[in-house]
Amino acid sequence: MNRNYVLWLVLLGSLIFALGLMLALTSPGWAAAPQPPEPLTVPISAVPPVFLEPSPFALEKVSSYFATVADLFPNCRYGIAAWSNLLLYFDIVPNLGTGWYLDFTTHWTPSGPTSEAEFVQMVRLHQGRALRNGTDICGPDYAFTVSPSLTEGGLGAIVAANPGALWIVGNEPDRVVSQDDICPQQYAVAYHNVYHFIKSHDPTAQIANAGLVEVTPGRLQYLDIVWDTYLEKYGVPMPVDVWTMHIYILPEGPGESGAAIALGTDPALAIQLCDFSHPIPPCFRYADHDNLDLFKAQVVRMREWMKRHGQQHKPLALSEYSILYPFEDYDDPVNPTRCYLQDENGKCFTPVRVASFMTRTFGYLEPATDANLGYPADGYRLVQQWLWFSLATGRVGKASNLIDPGTYALTLQGRTWQNYVGAIPPAVNLSLTWVPTVVGRSPNGTDPVTAALSAEVVNNGNIVMTSMVTVTFYNDQELTAPIGSAVFSGLGGCARRSAIVTTTWENLETGAHPFWVKVDSTEMVTETLETDNVGQGVVIVNPFDVFLPLTLRNG
Repeated sequence: MNRNYVLWLVLLGSLIFALGLMLALTSPGWAAAPQPPEPLTVPISAVPPVFLEPSPFALEKVSSYFATVADLFPNCRYGIAAWSNLLLYFDIVPNLGTGWYLDFTTHWTPSGPTSEAEFVQMVRLHQGRALRNGTDICGPDYAFTVSPSLTEGGLGAIVAANPGALWIVGNEPDRVVSQDDICPQQYAVAYHNVYHFIKSHDPTAQIANAGLVEVTPGRLQYLDIVWDTYLEKYGVPMPVDVWTMHIYILPEGPGESGAAIALGTDPALAIQLCDFSHPIPPCFRYADHDNLDLFKAQVVRMREWMKRHGQQHKPLALSEYSILYPFEDYDDPVNPTRCYLQDENGKCFTPVRVASFMTRTFGYLEPATDANLGYPADGYRLVQQWLWFSLATGRVGKASNLIDPGTYALTLQGRTWQNYVGAIPPAVNLSLTWVPTVVGRSPNGTDPVTAALSAEVVNNGNIVMTSMVTVTFYNDQELTAPIGSAVFSGLGGCARRSAIVTTTWENLETGAHPFWVKVDSTEMVTETLETDNVGQGVVIVNPFDVFLPLTLRNG
């Protein structure tokens, strides 16, 4: 037989066999066994996505598609991560009722509705560990850089252009290789330098710590190291005006999967992915990513840490959270039977699932209070403000997008946000948080004195108090004999800032002089609670030395 002919037969037979095998594998009666999904790497990324500029037609669609929701206002509780290229064409206040927003950097002039919603600045830190693949171990002598630089032409100019702003120092510094990736010892030094630089340029500024990826034992050890390093190095507790946290329920295994082990911490504290090597909790499953009980536990854990460190009286902002796991390569957008990432229950992170997680967290965060842990000035709420990631991104977290980045139309998640937040009424509630005792002395110890009286007022409602408010001091409990009054306006909600009002009380003789204070003494403001408007203080004039009785015993 011809050799070429034999070779041709062999090749033909091989082709027929391969074709038959392919048909068999794709036939309904014989399917290949499903392969387990590859481990998912989820870097926590806040790098601005790149979007194409919309066409004029798209802009026309946006302007006609959106009708301003009359009930939406800048609610200080609700924030969104949103970048400037999106804010050029989408207003987050009338469409979503957003009260604050950020884009993980600083701006001389922030884009967006800054006259209504608050832009939160973020100073970034860098240690260069990513260039070394994060292989170096944390130590006391590593250098770091701050961006913008701590110079008059750098951060100084931006601070001057944004008086009274809130500044977050860093973003997820505990995250190995990505984000700020700075050891806790150096973070303490960086925070000190940034804090004092900003405060020296603007004493009215508020400074916040960087939110860590999540609130787990390993992350809290990172925070402990920061706190202890600051105290040891500078001799005073770390000064923080607003504490922040991130909540993402992510496994902390080694490498780049999930959140990774918190930088500079004990690996034994990490909560691993539940698998054959870690089958029993504490471990995190993919299905736990939207577990509300675990979400609540992280909130409480952060507040417990704050109380242990004498910080219960400070506001707490959840400065980033959402669903990061993707919803891609699905066969059905509503009831998928497969997708790129299915959890241990075979479920995908669909828009419906993401929207459900959103509303369940809102339903918890809005009323959550604890008299033992919460912030007293805000009615003992556990969390004062929260921020969703994000308005739209093309990267990790896009399953949580509130708008379509191409058309600017609301997604299901965005419509859910709009409906939920739109149903919340605006509220103002003025509350007295502090009436200090005053001690006055005359030069000779007997003459009358003039005392300076003061009181601190917060607004723990959800909207800025724009009208003028009168605070009156009285020398009788019946509030009929006024001493003097003071006025203020423009006090923001969420009890994050306060107004200090003062007056003077003249010709006070030696002794104790009680006084009373009433906020909104003219009763011009409609408030959610009227029973927290009155407080009491005392002026002590020319106090005498106090002598304790001496008891003598025989023997």
